[in-house]
Amino acid sequence: MTRILKEPLLHFAVLGVGLFVLYRLITGNAPSIADEIVVDAPRIAALAEQFARSWRRPPTVAEVEGLVENYVRDEVLYREGLALGLDRDDPVIRSRVRLKMEVLGDGPESNVAENELLAWLDEHPDRYATPARYDMRQVFFDPAKHAAHDTALESALHRLQHEPEADTSTLGDQTLLPDVLNDVTEKDVASQFGDELAAAMRQAPAGEWFGPVTSAYGEHLLRVRVLAQEKAAVLADVREPVERDVRYAHDQAARDALYARLRARYTIRIERSDQSALGAALAAQPQ
Repeated sequence: MTRILKEPLLHFAVLGVGLFVLYRLITGNAPSIADEIVVDAPRIAALAEQFARSWRRPPTVAEVEGLVENYVRDEVLYREGLALGLDRDDPVIRSRVRLKMEVLGDGPESNVAENELLAWLDEHPDRYATPARYDMRQVFFDPAKHAAHDTALESALHRLQHEPEADTSTLGDQTLLPDVLNDVTEKDVASQFGDELAAAMRQAPAGEWFGPVTSAYGEHLLRVRVLAQEKAAVLADVREPVERDVRYAHDQAARDALYARLRARYTIRIERSDQSALGAALAAQPQ
């Protein structure tokens, strides 16, 4: 027993227990600031205002009590989640925090000068122009059904160039793609046939059959009629979207500048040595 009483570890344990008891006697059960949740009058008013906006009426006394209790519940669970580290490596939380940081980089809203609006419109004319409109007919040829030297496409084109109004139902191959599109823009055509075919409409000989034009589906013969040419925009007609885009560009530039300043605080180390691990991870992805 005497030898146990002389053990240094026992002395440290007794001292630790004594200090803990002394601390509890001095501080009692008073919560620390970190453990205190204050729901003050402005917070309650904000909760009630949010309720009124959603429900188009003020909340009752019982509903206010419920709003307060729900706020306290959120705060308790949020703080406990942070304490457990549940916010770490969560892509949704990371995205929200990133968005809030980027908003901090937005400069104060200010008037945009007229010359800046004009310069922006000159740099991005296609974005605001009224697009050209077309009528289009097409005959489809499935590459899987025609050999390299098959003359079916050439024969069909020759016939249509001499008989533009010929019945196209007997030409080409069956497809779920539309044979005719009326009063459409290049964007409309691209949504159904792809960008490559839509772009070919710009150089189409007016009212004549031409081709073949390649799309992701196969080969096409086209006949295009221009209903209205593209019309360049003037600032008076597109001031609102131009001003909106200029303001967005300002905000994005401010966010990029903020990021550059913040990034400069860090040492960035990107380790790319283990290419085998990267290759294995990419190979495991579903195709």
